[in-house]
Amino acid sequence: MNNKKLFLIDTYTILYQGYYAYINNPLCTSKGLNTSPIFNFTYLLINTLNEEKPFYMAAIFDSSKKTIRKKEYHKYKAHRKKTPKDISIAIPYVINILKSFSISFFYAKYGYEADDLIGTIAKKAEKKGYIIYIITLDKDFFQLVTKNIKILRPPFKGNPKKILGIEEIKEKFGVKNPKQVIDLWSMMGDNSDNIPGLPGIGEKNARKFIQKYGTLENFLNSTHDLSGKIKKNIEENKELGFLSKRLVTIVTNIPLFYFHDEKFYIKKPNWNSIEKIFLELEFRILLKKAYQYFLFRMK
Repeated sequence: MNNKKLFLIDTYTILYQGYYAYINNPLCTSKGLNTSPIFNFTYLLINTLNEEKPFYMAAIFDSSKKTIRKKEYHKYKAHRKKTPKDISIAIPYVINILKSFSISFFYAKYGYEADDLIGTIAKKAEKKGYIIYIITLDKDFFQLVTKNIKILRPPFKGNPKKILGIEEIKEKFGVKNPKQVIDLWSMMGDNSDNIPGLPGIGEKNARKFIQKYGTLENFLNSTHDLSGKIKKNIEENKELGFLSKRLVTIVTNIPLFYFHDEKFYIKKPNWNSIEKIFLELEFRILLKKAYQYFLFRMK
């Protein structure tokens, strides 16, 4: 068994998934606490611990501070609604659950986002011989996929858990390597993050241009191949393409962040803490699953 597997949880996407999955019929305690986001996160966490039996793991959180991308482009994620109150309330519970399982957690700092911190950790861990699984529903992480960095997509909208590697990304987007999804989104834009892209270039054209030119830069240096309105649009908006690429690209070298194995090692869980918080949240079925993991780690 290869113990050098590192699991990185993109925390907020999992919390949002739980929040919206039960939006019309929230899971609540007898005291009225909406536990939908907490339950979804905890269910995923315990299933991962029981099924994968990892020895290295961390949960990553976004900061509420203004990001470097937002400073560069004020419209970046501008259409996003404020974090729902029930998710904000869930965070301290999630932190306590992670502590009770002795799992590390980190906040993105200095204007970087959780994506950047995950990207930096993944790349540094890869250099140390780890196989990394990024647990997320966010497609932005596809650009990070390598032989040793994979995406673990939890069950979603009736679809089973999936592990996405190089071949899956290539097939899904028609690219030669996963890094090219950066160029793809730089051309076509991304409504979910308010990435402008190049005007008049939809997904169909972006795929065609990526297959022909390989990168955004090569494409923008080859506008002599184009004609008519599309040529005019591209030549007048090259800077939008470059801006989009900067916004889309996940930072994988955050300064002064060092990967220390012991910070990610999962120590033995604290059963008393697990039992206390699970009973408060009325997670009785999950408590049984948690006990299975506790017994495994106490062997």
